[in-house]
Amino acid sequence: MRLFFLLLLCASCAYAQEKPVFTDARNFQFIGKGLPTDPVYVRLDTVQTRPMTDAVKYLSTHSAGIAVLFQTNSPYIRARWGLIKGLFYANITPIAHSGLDLYCLNKEGHWQWCGVGRPGDKDTMNVAPLVSNMDTSMKQFLLYLPTYNQVTSLEIGVAPGATLSRIPNPAVDTTRRVVIYGSSILQGASASRAGMAYPSILQRKTGWEFVNLGFSGNGKMEFPVAELLATMPAKVFVLDCIPNPSAEQIRERAYPFIKHLLTKRPEVPVLLVETAMREQGYFDLKVGGVVKEKNDAIREAYTKLKKEGFKQLYYLPGTDLIGHDHEGTIDGVHLTDLGFTRQAEVMLPLLEKLMKKSTSAK
Repeated sequence: MRLFFLLLLCASCAYAQEKPVFTDARNFQFIGKGLPTDPVYVRLDTVQTRPMTDAVKYLSTHSAGIAVLFQTNSPYIRARWGLIKGLFYANITPIAHSGLDLYCLNKEGHWQWCGVGRPGDKDTMNVAPLVSNMDTSMKQFLLYLPTYNQVTSLEIGVAPGATLSRIPNPAVDTTRRVVIYGSSILQGASASRAGMAYPSILQRKTGWEFVNLGFSGNGKMEFPVAELLATMPAKVFVLDCIPNPSAEQIRERAYPFIKHLLTKRPEVPVLLVETAMREQGYFDLKVGGVVKEKNDAIREAYTKLKKEGFKQLYYLPGTDLIGHDHEGTIDGVHLTDLGFTRQAEVMLPLLEKLMKKSTSAK
């Protein structure tokens, strides 16, 4: 009996000490990118951002919304990833801004959460388990990258002898692409993990590809951004950027920005999304007035463009975006998982309608 337990202990130790085989994630399929980039882990590269502000250039290196698709029959999955720097945000979890978020396609055909990669304390190179002790059937996985950091490298680790490969028929329809431009909220502040930003929620609910072009504090409708958006493959464009520009900037920039996109891409529906009321605005009359003025300004631009005959332009008021119990934010502005879930639920029916219009158009 004693010999049996010693053998069992040795076997357990051997399993625990087994070294996973790591493969560069660039061997697999990436989704959530508006255009191909070099390096692959950034949302826009230096060529694409050349005419843009320094802030957008920097924020475009963050990997918000980018995910890797792969399949494996390994009983466990590990990850090894490099970051440009260690970070701290008061209103974002480390798992969201610098960690990884893993989903598996379950037997019912739905993406189900199964693990996270926890970053070290301000470490730039991280190694972490994502999920363990699985059965060895072949499964599809979807791995979201950090929302507020730049990834310099990523490797997927599986058991020796296990299969790890690209998915021949992934459960993401990349021909149905929704490109969204906006603010820090869109980028993912303050989801608990990357998969809970609302574009990622919508991606899993619909099976479509979503491109997250949220630029924290800098979704200000500069014209070079409109020019770049117009070159991106998309079935639907969403402009959810009203939280960032001032009302004066909206009055100055919104009309030419939106008209350029409508003119260059007449086959693609464009959805304008108002900003939700900032929670402090229910008490702070100055804040409340600023939000109202911004929404009034974007409504004016929308009305003017509709009068000019742009039928593919649509509008979503901010009234119901995050519910009415005032519990959807972390700081009165940035959304929690609850707020993101609510915004996804509000947007989904309209996006489904617009996708049908886009895909049925000749």
